[in-house]
Amino acid sequence: MRFLTTLAGVLLALPLPLLAQQPAPDSLSRSAAGPAAFASEQARLDRRGLTVLGAWAAGNLLVSGASLGSTDGSAHYFHQMNVGWGAVNLALAGTGLLAARRAARQPPPNRAGAVRSQLRLENLYLLNAGLDVAYMATGLYLREKGRNPTASGSSARWRGYGNSLLLQGGFLLLFDGFQFAAHHRHGRRDLYPLLSRVSVGPGAVAVVLPLGQFRSTSQLLARTK
Repeated sequence: MRFLTTLAGVLLALPLPLLAQQPAPDSLSRSAAGPAAFASEQARLDRRGLTVLGAWAAGNLLVSGASLGSTDGSAHYFHQMNVGWGAVNLALAGTGLLAARRAARQPPPNRAGAVRSQLRLENLYLLNAGLDVAYMATGLYLREKGRNPTASGSSARWRGYGNSLLLQGGFLLLFDGFQFAAHHRHGRRDLYPLLSRVSVGPGAVAVVLPLGQFRSTSQLLARTK
């Protein structure tokens, strides 16, 4: 377990700083930019997160790949499982980066499309977080199975695989949680406020703007003249 904790700390040390929130531009200019600017920021958040995932995957391949031939027992199976996770996560990060670049080049044509894209993305990260919890629960089950002397199969294998699932599931839960929080904050700041100002009545649709924002808009227009 000491080695498991050390590996987690080393691999987390590199990617986590990339999750720091970048300074936000002026809110008025964001609102004026429309769906294209919103999609561009959404793609930037995706690229940042997928870079973190790719760094984690590469770290697993390098560290566990180098240790695979020099360990035995549960440690050997721990590294074996980590190498498999690293290969899968690296492939997912690569395809996700390509998809994010395509999405940035083809933004939704209107705000309704941006809302659909935002909700789909947030739901995806919530679903992934549920799967991450299932990975960790499976890891705990395998560790307990490895402690059972009457269980079939190698107890060292079950313990090694269980430790790997706990490590990978724990990281992915943090990753999906950070990504959901970043995208939800982005949507709440740049997309949802405008929707909350839409008022629907009999035969009419109106957009209500606070007096303070109208005053800020007037001042901005006056400065540009």
